[in-house]
Amino acid sequence: MKKSFTYEVKKELLTKDREEDMHFLAFCYGLFLFATDFSQSTMLIKTENELLAKTYAACALRLAGVHTKMQSTKGGTFTCEVAHKSERKRILNAFSLSGDELALRINRTNIDSENCYPDFVAGAFCACGTVADPQKDYHLEFSVSYYQLCKDLMKLISEIEPEEPLKPKKVVRKYEMVVYFKGSEQIEDLLFFMGAQNRAFDVVNAKVEKDIRNRANRLKNCDSANLDKVIQAGVKQSKAIRRIKNKKGFEWLPEELRELAELRMNNPEMSLNEIAENLSEPLSRSGVNHRLKKLEKMAEDL
Repeated sequence: MKKSFTYEVKKELLTKDREEDMHFLAFCYGLFLFATDFSQSTMLIKTENELLAKTYAACALRLAGVHTKMQSTKGGTFTCEVAHKSERKRILNAFSLSGDELALRINRTNIDSENCYPDFVAGAFCACGTVADPQKDYHLEFSVSYYQLCKDLMKLISEIEPEEPLKPKKVVRKYEMVVYFKGSEQIEDLLFFMGAQNRAFDVVNAKVEKDIRNRANRLKNCDSANLDKVIQAGVKQSKAIRRIKNKKGFEWLPEELRELAELRMNNPEMSLNEIAENLSEPLSRSGVNHRLKKLEKMAEDL
């Protein structure tokens, strides 16, 4: 079964090496802070992505020596939980938190420098993000349960590239705040920033393919429209010439028009260039057009 594009993005982010402690801490902070629950009373992640659940467990172990409790359902949902209060306390301490904070906020002391911002945003995305298949749509979002945390995330992301800032938007969906991006370029930039370079190139390639396909369709539609015009003009000219033949006969026509008149009457689908190529005497496209208009005028005057 083919995995979703979201899964492929998260797989690339989750399997990235973060040997340096400051990068690992920033990633873990994003992952835990934006997971399903993060507090003194409850700390867990619930997901259909087994790799994500296992990474959450591995992070808890490396970060604070905490062994998590893993459960799964027949429906394919995995829950990884820091089950004991003392263990949750150790996780919080690792992030310089007491658990008594009034609201969940981004504590930037856990993001050692701007070099660690990609790791933090990658952790947040793995915890609560989704992205559409770029072959179908351009949409990336973070679903955040807390208002202040949502505001902090938007502020941090908007600071990533001061010269060409990312511009996240926000909407409330049910009981969650959704931070989202719609444009392909913004999504490319964010994926590159987080470290999902391969999937960012997938977005670039999808955009190129769509542009080529759209251009081909426009040309096809244009060709179809032009063909319709050629046929309509040919049918009109053929009727005019048939009127001349029925009223006067081709002998009535000047010699230079007879061959052209017969060719057009019998071939209303021919383009002007094709008519020019099939005359016994060479004639330009404009010359053919001029003589056909002359034949139409002659038919009108009968």
